[in-house]
Amino acid sequence: MEKKVFIGMPLGYAKSILEQENIPYQVVRTRAISRFFTCDETADYVVRVTEDQGKICLLVNYNLIMSNSVLQALANEE
Repeated sequence: MEKKVFIGMPLGYAKSILEQENIPYQVVRTRAISRFFTCDETADYVVRVTEDQGKICLLVNYNLIMSNSVLQALANEE
């Protein structure tokens, strides 16, 4: 299984696939620090995947939510 398929995937879904395939894994949390985005701490997603000695490591972060200023800037580009 290609590791890159997990990037951007919700953590729960990634874990269910790995468990179904009996692939050992660990989850490591990171935290994005940005003044443009706030975090939705109810939604985790995979930002990076590495493998060491047959064990998959999922680096996860909370889902980022665009601030109002970012939404306005994007709306003005159209």
